[in-house]
Amino acid sequence: MTFIREIAQDLFYEKTRIVLTILAIAMGTFAIAIMLSIGEGLRLNFARTMANAGEKLLTITPGVTSKNYHGMGSNEQLKLTKRDMDAVAVLPNVAGVTPQYKFNPQLRYHDRNVYHADFYAVTPEYAKIHRAQVRPTQRFISAFDFEQRSSVVVVGAATADKLFAPEQNPVGDTIYIDNHPFVIIGVMQKKPQMHFGDRPDDELNWIPASTYELLNNPEQIDVIEISYKNLELLSQTKAAIQKVIALNHGVDPDDPSIVKFFGLEKEQKDSNKFFIGMQIFLGIVGGLTLLIAGVGIANVMYASVVRATRQIGLQMALGATTKHILIHYISESLVATVIGGVIGIIITMLAVYLIRLIPMQGMLIEHIGKPEPILSFLVFSVVIGVLGVVGFVAGLFPALKATKVDPAEALVYE
Repeated sequence: MTFIREIAQDLFYEKTRIVLTILAIAMGTFAIAIMLSIGEGLRLNFARTMANAGEKLLTITPGVTSKNYHGMGSNEQLKLTKRDMDAVAVLPNVAGVTPQYKFNPQLRYHDRNVYHADFYAVTPEYAKIHRAQVRPTQRFISAFDFEQRSSVVVVGAATADKLFAPEQNPVGDTIYIDNHPFVIIGVMQKKPQMHFGDRPDDELNWIPASTYELLNNPEQIDVIEISYKNLELLSQTKAAIQKVIALNHGVDPDDPSIVKFFGLEKEQKDSNKFFIGMQIFLGIVGGLTLLIAGVGIANVMYASVVRATRQIGLQMALGATTKHILIHYISESLVATVIGGVIGIIITMLAVYLIRLIPMQGMLIEHIGKPEPILSFLVFSVVIGVLGVVGFVAGLFPALKATKVDPAEALVYE
């Protein structure tokens, strides 16, 4: 208790100066914490928006041959088939697979029409691959729907807005797709999403691929989509997909143009690196503010050492060691830093809460989501670490000056 009382007395000897210094530490802490929180919020929001398009998702579309091979000429258009999809589905790194048949029929509900609506015919795996989110108590296409070739449909939020009143629940109603009756089983929720394909999910509509095949007997699949297990094995997976499709169609397995791959893995990596770099930049800017406050603490500590020169000399004459002197003044610096840091963190938490209350609307917010600062454990840990370093360094040099006091000279110091 005596040690703590001595630190408090020395620290608050010049109340105005130390209070202003603590406030500077608080503002510096707030600056670095709020900037890192904003960067963390942007990074996580963007990552979530990209993942909503389909995490670990790879799209496969047909290409054209660029080489002559066993009687197959160059510039021949490939057509993906169910055989290709089945061959891809059993590859080791493939977690799920779904075909996509794209078509643009006319929709009719009583006297309301939607012309050239965007439709995908898919399997139930599509929901997991694309993180499909229907409204509460509703559902996406199930395995039973697929097996029974049911005439069911999931409509996008944009289609629902065109066909139904805002307060109307369309589940169970029948709409006509090119004059074929389909029962609505779900309406897609709007969600922040990077476009992975033609349109975001809330502007699309879906029916079972098996039902589409029954009605249209298609010869080819427009797109094959897979979800993969391990990103590190993605390049090998692409090579294996190209090889099995080449074998199915009798084309050169080493011809890179026979299929095209599209995924967001590179964009996800690049965006993550960008936002981490932005956080580092923002952290440096905020850290400079905190560093200036640390200089203020160092000045207070230097003044404290000068004022207590005679006392330091007396303590050393009575047997106080260098270690005791160092601990005393470094502790003073850390106490001031902790007080200012706690105030700064509290201000940051309040600011984060108030920013989250700000309403944000518009087309951009609908697509990318509302960016909100996040005072995560990582941000909190970085702030605490920086505070500790600043407080320690700010007290170290005055403490070293104190250890160099000569007891004989200090006892006659005025």
